[in-house]
Amino acid sequence: MRIEYYRLAGAAGMIGAAVLLTGCGAGLSAQATVTTIDRTCVIVETIRSEEDDPRVSGHKLRVEQKDTRSADCKSVGEWEKVRAKRTKDVDGKAVVHVDYKAPKDGSYHSSTLTYTGRDDEFYSLKAGDKIDILVSEDDPARIRKG
Repeated sequence: MRIEYYRLAGAAGMIGAAVLLTGCGAGLSAQATVTTIDRTCVIVETIRSEEDDPRVSGHKLRVEQKDTRSADCKSVGEWEKVRAKRTKDVDGKAVVHVDYKAPKDGSYHSSTLTYTGRDDEFYSLKAGDKIDILVSEDDPARIRKG
């Protein structure tokens, strides 16, 4: 009895997922050119030190402080090193402006994609790069990451 319930629930879930994916539409594949990037970095640097423990004579406490800086990534003096080696915790947001030709009607559009510090594209994209996108079949001005 219990096994049948799980089979039915699993089947219903698969059907629901298929309907959802079909309703969303995958979009039409296209290639876009990056025109500009508005990248804001939040760099978190951990500063470690030792301080005397007031509770125990001669004992040191390890203290960690987080130094957080938020700025345009290019204004961060170490951005090229951080970008290459990722030696510090970096988060942030990159609004990538792109131009592309809609595959359905051949019209030209501009739009934006957003990446975070968790995305490789946050570090690697630069103006002039070509990226794959998906263009909405219903509205060629709507895109998403390909």
